[in-house]
Amino acid sequence: MCCLDKCVSQEQSVFVEGRSILDNALIATEVIHALKRKTQGRRGELALKIDISKAYDKVDWGFLRGVMTKMGFSDVWIQWVMMCVSSVNYSVLMNSDRVDPISPGRGLRQGDPLSPYLFILVTECLTALIHQAVGRGDLHGVRICRGAPEVSHLLFADDCFLFCRANVAEVNELMRILHTYETASGQQVNLLKSEVFISRNMSQAAKEDLSRILGVKLVLGTGIYLGLPSMVGRSKKAIFSYIKYRIWKRINSWRGRALSKAGKEIMIKSVLQAIPSYVMSMFILPASLIDDIEKMINAFWWRSGNTNNNNNTKGIHWLAWERLACPKAHGSLGFRNFEAFNKAMAAKKVWHIVQNPNSLVAKLIKARYFPHSSLFEAPLGYNPGFAWHSMWQARQILSLGCRWRIESGDNIRVMHDPWLRGSANRWVPSPQPAGVYQLSVRELLHENYKAWNIAKVRNLFSKDAIEKILETPLVSSVREDKVVWEEERDECYSVKSGYKLAMRYIIGNDKYHVVGNWNGIWKAQAPHKARHLLWRLCRGCLPTRARLLERRVECTLNCPVCDEEIEDELHIFFRCAVARDSWSAAGLSFVLHNATYQQTNAMDRIFAVCNNESSDTVGRVAMLLWSIWHNRNDKLWNDNVQMPRQTGRHAFDAWNDWYSVHKLQSNNVSRTTEEDLVRWEKPALDWVKCNVDAAFVSGSGRTSVGLCFRDNSGHFMAGMTQWQQTVISSVEGEAWALLLAMEEARHRGLDRVQFESDSKVLIEAIHMQRRGNSEFLSIVHDILSLMSSFINFEVNFVRRQANLVAHTLARAANSWASFHRFENIPFCIEHLIFNEMQ
Repeated sequence: MCCLDKCVSQEQSVFVEGRSILDNALIATEVIHALKRKTQGRRGELALKIDISKAYDKVDWGFLRGVMTKMGFSDVWIQWVMMCVSSVNYSVLMNSDRVDPISPGRGLRQGDPLSPYLFILVTECLTALIHQAVGRGDLHGVRICRGAPEVSHLLFADDCFLFCRANVAEVNELMRILHTYETASGQQVNLLKSEVFISRNMSQAAKEDLSRILGVKLVLGTGIYLGLPSMVGRSKKAIFSYIKYRIWKRINSWRGRALSKAGKEIMIKSVLQAIPSYVMSMFILPASLIDDIEKMINAFWWRSGNTNNNNNTKGIHWLAWERLACPKAHGSLGFRNFEAFNKAMAAKKVWHIVQNPNSLVAKLIKARYFPHSSLFEAPLGYNPGFAWHSMWQARQILSLGCRWRIESGDNIRVMHDPWLRGSANRWVPSPQPAGVYQLSVRELLHENYKAWNIAKVRNLFSKDAIEKILETPLVSSVREDKVVWEEERDECYSVKSGYKLAMRYIIGNDKYHVVGNWNGIWKAQAPHKARHLLWRLCRGCLPTRARLLERRVECTLNCPVCDEEIEDELHIFFRCAVARDSWSAAGLSFVLHNATYQQTNAMDRIFAVCNNESSDTVGRVAMLLWSIWHNRNDKLWNDNVQMPRQTGRHAFDAWNDWYSVHKLQSNNVSRTTEEDLVRWEKPALDWVKCNVDAAFVSGSGRTSVGLCFRDNSGHFMAGMTQWQQTVISSVEGEAWALLLAMEEARHRGLDRVQFESDSKVLIEAIHMQRRGNSEFLSIVHDILSLMSSFINFEVNFVRRQANLVAHTLARAANSWASFHRFENIPFCIEHLIFNEMQ
């Protein structure tokens, strides 16, 4: 329903593109906070949260038809919709016999994909009644501060929050509106489940009188709204403690399951870490609560598998949570750091407000906290709501990854906004001469065209700033000064990239980085439990007797299998006589005895195998080590003795069974790929083919492009190269090259042209007609506009092997002037042209 945003008012935030459930939750939180802190003044205000009974089941069909007619839908469309709604019937089994079908006369089917959209059309009538009352002056919404928009109600499907002044006249008017809506639509308000919160400047007697008129209970706060607390007091840990309880409950529901380490990893990542995500989208949880949650999950991770008795099952915490909550490539398990993830989630709400300044929630937040500045410069303010306090902290992530996209530059301040490209620091370095601190970027551009005024830049700035400014590209396709997210290709914020940024700069995960080929372990073709054992072995987390002694656990040191030497990682897996026989039985003696793999510690030995062997060989080694460790534990705890040949053979058979099921392809099998057979193909008769490419010459700071036109015989027609002394991304360079090629084709009067590029991202963006805020998508927009004027322009993706001419031209572009046209074949591509003509 692309017309839904035109039919639905801004107070309704469900099922409309660009609106979020968090918009309503944030507005409700701020309004409740405003009522809570209102202790003075003669005029009180109230918030009424109403519950609608069986909302979908009681919708009157005639009323629904009338609503669609009033909104201007065509009669045919309305007839189709009403046929979908009224054609339903229900069958009931009574004493194993089917009774006659029951045909309902009202209601929308739960689960029908059309029902939610129809229901919000019905609720628009409640919005219309409230707007009419506000327009007449019979009802007044709540204004949380001077200059803020008035909020009279919030709707999220059937969740309704109504606001008005706390006096008898407006309360009666509100009840009249609800009664009118109930009578017309068939809806029914459940007063027993509804509640009202009244500002603190009203006396208790007045509050009780209004509560009696409304027929709902009076509360000190409105509890939970849309799954989030609508009022957060001083004891924030107590308010959000239900999150900890939910995680604890989920953990303890699995006590008797005896999950393996691999199973626990999946449960933590897919279940436990997801529980607080929704709350984290709105609020920054207290540090003490986050610490408790991390300790709880860490205890679950290290807890021993047998939890059916009352013995101590705590287990040894071999690594702290901070060392587990880092990327797998750093030697960790990739669990979430909840502090960083919380800020990344909350930053998404900040991004939404920055990108949608005309939305109701953005106007309200701006009026309350930063009426005369930008969000990035806003102070915390006096007595702020907890939602704003959370956003205020989370904006740190956006400050690290955002920059301004330059169109006119009027809205971008040279020294106070991030707008540079090509370096980690997007701000103009300070100090600078006094005259530049009040300038906008517009004043650094030429007046008549979009380019840097080089003389002015060199005259105003210090040497280190001049180079950074001139390297920042000015893309003519950009239509508006706008904040963009530099960490994503489409320049839109994502929690994933925000989390990475938070881990890099706020948490500093590099301090827990253990150097090694960890990707080789996780990419091994073996069951997850075997790869997991390799990780534990390399991180020193296996409870060998030598490791237990380091943890002050009293035990004998001799190997429980051979009883000859001290049991450490090297002995139990590589030097024990039983283990060595198992290697032979598994057919892996060539790995065990290889001189390259004789390092003095187990971690280096495993990494050497990962670096030099194929992933399926590493997988076979991992499966063997798992079998050796399993055999050791079986001997130690159950006194079951297995012959070495059986252990090795079991590992060999288990790996083969797993491999055949997953049909994984060995990395060491040489094969002729499709890429090796790719060649440039001549265009069809009367068509011209143009190959384009971009190159980035290291050390020069230049982005160069090359393009070549050839006819249907493969003969060279024309070529062009160009370079610019600016830093742009690879996809922007490819898009720029294609745009230049199309403009050159138009300049030469060509109208039947096949353009080929080796940038798959660019070609997909063109074919999907993607739109967005980034410089890349702005260039794509210009390409699409140009293609619409030339219906015989085609754009296709080819591999690098079929694009060598353009690639070579782009690499050689630095040898010529910034812009160069060729009517004859350049020497650097002559041999390629002749080879591809054949």
